Amino acid sequence: MSIFDKVIKALKQAGQHNSSIMVKPEVILWPDPESQWAEVISDLQVVLPHLLVYGKYDPAKKQGPAIWLKCMVARTLPEAIWEEGAIPVIYLPGVAKTDLRNVEKAGLEFQPLLEYQYTGTIFTQENGKEWTILAFVENSVNGLGLQVAKDGATKYALKQALPTIFQDSEVFTGKSVIDSEYINSQLLPDIIPSVLKWMCKGDAFLQNMEEGKRTVFTSLCKTQYDFEPDHKNIKAIAEKLGSQRNSWKQVWQMYANAPGKYPEIEDLLRLAKPVDLGSGMFALPSESWPQINEQQEDELYKGLEKASKLHPKEALGVLNTLEQSHKERRNWIWFELGQSPLADALQYLAKMAEKAIETFPSTSIEELKNYYTTNGFQVDQAMRKSLAAVKSEKDKALIKSLIQCIYKPWLESITNKFQKLIEKDTSPFTGQVTNTETEEFVLFVDALRFELAEEFCNRMLNKKYKVSLNANWSAIPSLTPTAKPNASPIANLVSTTSDIKEFRPQLQSGKDLQTEAFRDALAESGFKFISSSSGISPANKCWHEIGEIDTKGHEEQSGLVKRVEELFEQVQEVLDVAFEKGIKRIKIVTDHGWLLLPGGLPKTQLNEGLTETRWGRCALIKEGAKIDLLHLPWRWNPSIFIAYAPGISFFKANQEYAHGGISLHECLVPTIIIENSNVSASVAKITEIKWVNLKCAINTEGANDGFTIDIRTKYNDSASTIVESRNKSLKDNKGSLMVSDEAESQAATIVLLDETGRIIDKKSTTVGE
Repeated sequence: MSIFDKVIKALKQAGQHNSSIMVKPEVILWPDPESQWAEVISDLQVVLPHLLVYGKYDPAKKQGPAIWLKCMVARTLPEAIWEEGAIPVIYLPGVAKTDLRNVEKAGLEFQPLLEYQYTGTIFTQENGKEWTILAFVENSVNGLGLQVAKDGATKYALKQALPTIFQDSEVFTGKSVIDSEYINSQLLPDIIPSVLKWMCKGDAFLQNMEEGKRTVFTSLCKTQYDFEPDHKNIKAIAEKLGSQRNSWKQVWQMYANAPGKYPEIEDLLRLAKPVDLGSGMFALPSESWPQINEQQEDELYKGLEKASKLHPKEALGVLNTLEQSHKERRNWIWFELGQSPLADALQYLAKMAEKAIETFPSTSIEELKNYYTTNGFQVDQAMRKSLAAVKSEKDKALIKSLIQCIYKPWLESITNKFQKLIEKDTSPFTGQVTNTETEEFVLFVDALRFELAEEFCNRMLNKKYKVSLNANWSAIPSLTPTAKPNASPIANLVSTTSDIKEFRPQLQSGKDLQTEAFRDALAESGFKFISSSSGISPANKCWHEIGEIDTKGHEEQSGLVKRVEELFEQVQEVLDVAFEKGIKRIKIVTDHGWLLLPGGLPKTQLNEGLTETRWGRCALIKEGAKIDLLHLPWRWNPSIFIAYAPGISFFKANQEYAHGGISLHECLVPTIIIENSNVSASVAKITEIKWVNLKCAINTEGANDGFTIDIRTKYNDSASTIVESRNKSLKDNKGSLMVSDEAESQAATIVLLDETGRIIDKKSTTVGE
């Protein structure tokens, strides 16, 4: 039970009497010489409407002078509203029990109440002394029966904390001895983030604190963290943080969990770094100081520069050595703050090199396809992520030189082998047939290269969706005008004797297959074209188009590596909306993949005058022109042959991104089926949200204890959390979360997640409201 519950019970017991031998007390007098209970009287009045207060007239607080109180007791005033038979309680702040006995010294304004000590009863301890907070917490009969330290600091802390802990039934659970340090931690439970915020904001932070909390904060700084909160000493205080010793270890951990919330700390640590970090067991941790990380990034740059000038196998040895030296820095806060980009890129460079130097089978197209779909795609993923890890032009140039050194030979080798195999056997492209689309929801994701699909599918599997991924061949040339119709439900409506117009076919009706004709054909095939997720409906067969990877590739070249997360989020959002609306199975298709070689693709010269149409990796050659290039039949009219750039080359200079040619990367496309097999697996849901300042209490229904809750500004992005609490677990379908000050009044979403991190339910909220 809480102190609140115990006080209510004690007051009710004070009015009990044996009617056969005594008269019912007219009132209960509650003397409180130190006014210790004054701050919680209003809480008690919610349950005890007959609780009155002696003092300056304020009817809203049921407070007034002696004459007014007597009128209230007599119930001659309209505001005397309480149950018949309830004994009025008069709280007497600043009045001792002895003051009631001292009639001679009682002032005229107080004298009218003195008779109540005879006609009523006095609310005191069993020993006749007034109830103090300390006595009530200790008392085993009427109070909580706890052991409390008797020092002045504890007594003061109890009074300061009373409004905060008064109705909390769990505040003392599991505590054998209550002291000032524990009580202060309840009054200021967020002491650690408060220390960090004070370090960042100084006196401005203290000035925004309530006076009581400011006193508690200062006390805790001294007793727990051994410093006086004076910003003149900030260098020494920052050194304590960086030392990570004793109680500062927890402060460091809080900072390390969310360093972006405390941006000023970095400069303070930079200022505070000792010249000598020491050695052995007494050495200060290297990870605390930004200068150490910067020095090691510089050393890594030199090592990577050396590796870029070596043969791929030799480069792998250097990269592995560097990885052993620098991998620990990915656990440092500077990595999370984006200040260790080369340490980040290094892990992918080492993976890229390891996979790129492996030999691979290539005696048949099927063998090469199996190699790429089971292993080779990892080279592309590692290359892409290594470049995405860096930001500065200097670092990009370095990573590109390593990609040219290690990745380019592998890309050239696998592409050349594929083209030679296709030259002997064109069946992957010439043997394509159209089938009637049997799926009811088809999501077209533009330029979803196979390696991207592989990564996205793994994410979906981790979220316990049922996922299947198959690799198929695109129509050629691997350009949207040719390949998109082939992946769509209208493929059987496209003419295979089409005239070629910028590689765009016609429908069998003769219509040029531009956007309007494509959408009309979809309707003819029974599919509704959807331009946004709001149009999704399980009542219709749907064709939904998303994705800008191809556009970004042409516009930004190798810069598209930064756009992959955006694409994944976009696809995920469509899946979420579709599953919420009752769609149970989604097919994802694409038109083509692409080549990406940061640092530039090699150029093959092709005179534009020899071509009817020339795109980056393919061209329609003029009749009669002789060109020594690979020629293959066009998908939509096999009598028309298209010429293709050799290897990974491009018909134009200074390009890093390309498609339209013949390579595994451009022509091997994914088909994904995703089923929400868990759609009925859990009926767990959020039932109630209650904010008390920046603390959010959340009730759920049907949730396992392994489920967690979070508050995010972007519901499907865990990185957008605004929660400062480290424990996000539910217990007995209940949980509570503390958010940062900066999030107050911000729109957010509360999410309920299962053991795998899959979102089970979500509700919108406004922080603090």
